[in-house]
Amino acid sequence: MQKYSQWHAALSLWLTTFDKPGLRFESFEQTRNLWSATSGWNVDRVPRSKLRESSRKGPLDIYIFDIKKNECRIICWINTMNGTIYIKNILPHAGYDKWCKSEVE
Repeated sequence: MQKYSQWHAALSLWLTTFDKPGLRFESFEQTRNLWSATSGWNVDRVPRSKLRESSRKGPLDIYIFDIKKNECRIICWINTMNGTIYIKNILPHAGYDKWCKSEVE
């Protein structure tokens, strides 16, 4: 988080929210509702079928969490079966736009 010190508090909020043993999601809506209720910010999902090969991780979709409104994004995969979250990138707004153009079909 030293690299992104301007978002330290917001990234810490995300970690506090999602780094919990036993946390599971039955649906994207549950993930979205939890993050929205906790932060007031959005989360989107990109289905695996719309991702280029370099952004695929098995059968998992990509979840994109807004951090500090849309100044920053956490791009990750969530395994809803076991609750594991794999962080792919933490990007500023411009970096997210570039990633989206190159990795989402």
